[in-house]
Amino acid sequence: MRTFERYFLAISRVAATLGVLFLLLVATLSVADILVREISGRPIRGVHDIAEMLTIIIIASSFPAGLMERRQIKVTIHGAFLPATGNRVLEVFGAFMTALMFLAIAYYITLHAQRVTDREEFTMVLNLPIAPWWWIATGCFWICVPAQFFVTISEIFGGPDTTHSTESEA
Repeated sequence: MRTFERYFLAISRVAATLGVLFLLLVATLSVADILVREISGRPIRGVHDIAEMLTIIIIASSFPAGLMERRQIKVTIHGAFLPATGNRVLEVFGAFMTALMFLAIAYYITLHAQRVTDREEFTMVLNLPIAPWWWIATGCFWICVPAQFFVTISEIFGGPDTTHSTESEA
């Protein structure tokens, strides 16, 4: 189980790193667009189209690593008043409900990607197809589903492994 977690965590971190690089690219394009507007009075053609497409990936690519590293927001007010077993049940329930939520999100993002594909949508300025970007985002959200079910199973069998964010793996 530990090998699978390391493998899945490595893949999710690569996706998150790609998302951060895209975020830096969008920021760089935005600054360049502002500077060019100030100097020439005209925007860089297509920056908005590119930023819009990359934003889809930026958002979707961050979720798998966040789930695997257990970095989601949790409210533990009830667990503070319950015995350890009750707290454990709430942790497993929360992890399971998060998995179901990501299953629903992945399903609805898939439906949206199918609609965008069927309508053959293109960006306004550069005339780039939109569907491939939505299918990449769809893939990211579908990766979240087994990742969160893995987290749920991990919770059932002993809780989260918090060592992967602080220790280096040899």
